[in-house]
Amino acid sequence: MLLAVLGLAAAVGLGAEDADKNPVVEEPSSKRTEDKVTITVQTVPPRKAVVKWGSKTLGVIPVPRPLVVVRPRDSGPLDLVVRAAGFLPVHTRAYTFSDSRVAIKLTPLSEKNTLFGYRQEVPPEGTASPDGGAPPPAPAPSPAPAPAPQR
Repeated sequence: MLLAVLGLAAAVGLGAEDADKNPVVEEPSSKRTEDKVTITVQTVPPRKAVVKWGSKTLGVIPVPRPLVVVRPRDSGPLDLVVRAAGFLPVHTRAYTFSDSRVAIKLTPLSEKNTLFGYRQEVPPEGTASPDGGAPPPAPAPSPAPAPAPQR
């Protein structure tokens, strides 16, 4: 174990000498671009839509171009809500660990029953049936014919 520690110390010492001879220099402009990511948001079909992150409006998608959002790298996911007139709102998530493109499929209000998990709307309270949704009573059985007298 002691030899392993001594070997590690020697390797670290050699690396330090090499670093002094050939220092690595990074350009400040390239570092600035690496600290940011771009998230491109577009809708399918292309429509003018508002993109919100919580209560903050990130922007409006300018048709036909996408909305480009610049965020700090690894700053956490963005839970976005996209709303367009005549379409259902769409909730989606965009990640900030790399540049990404989010294409959002808009569903017209008239086609909402085609989505997975769709439920029929409950009728308003004033239009409820008086029976509370219970099935109608079964018809009463007709009496059986009387048997013929035997002789």
